[in-house]
Amino acid sequence: MADDDNLMQRALDAIRTGIVQGEHAFGARLSDRSLATALGVSRTPVREALAQLAAEGLVVIRAQSGSFVMQPDAASIRALCEMRAVLECGALRLAAGRDPEHLAAALAIPIAGATMALEQGDLVRVEALDETFHEALVLASANPLLVRAYRGIADQVSAVRHRLPRDRVRMKRALVQHRRILDLTLTDQVAAAEVELAAHVRTVQGLAVDALHAGPTKTAPNPHPKG
Repeated sequence: MADDDNLMQRALDAIRTGIVQGEHAFGARLSDRSLATALGVSRTPVREALAQLAAEGLVVIRAQSGSFVMQPDAASIRALCEMRAVLECGALRLAAGRDPEHLAAALAIPIAGATMALEQGDLVRVEALDETFHEALVLASANPLLVRAYRGIADQVSAVRHRLPRDRVRMKRALVQHRRILDLTLTDQVAAAEVELAAHVRTVQGLAVDALHAGPTKTAPNPHPKG
């Protein structure tokens, strides 16, 4: 039984990563036979993994048709971002009220790391630290129910974010917004920080909808500026 659980977890992790990172396109059919062959497991753990991912909203299982990667539209992206904004703004408010110094430290670390990565042209790391910033904000709320709710949508958010063009200008703008959120929080302007955070999420929503209408695009290479 333990071995079966390990195989299912292995399949779950691999398929989830493939969806989130864009290896499996939105709306793509997921063949349990092909996945099982690629992962070196039987079809049973793959089917169990697909059922779990369907419960998480990353996969859609259609009777008589098979399993498919989530296919968001403008309305579902809006709903996802609205939920994200509610949770993140609530987390910011709770964290700032409970332990503002801890919140500031938690946010400052990914901001500093992303600033250095942007200077070095490491856009992959900037992207990862962008995600870390938002996760740190939610964890700082110290509210396990809020954290659980956020984790319930986190992979869908990541899947949408990974489909955005990896653009230096966009990432720099997001980093400026992150720093602004931190500065407002440090100066006891939490309401204004919430407004900035909500605006930040709406920006991502707009970019995601634009990317959806533009169709599939290849992620830009990771440039390293000269000099």
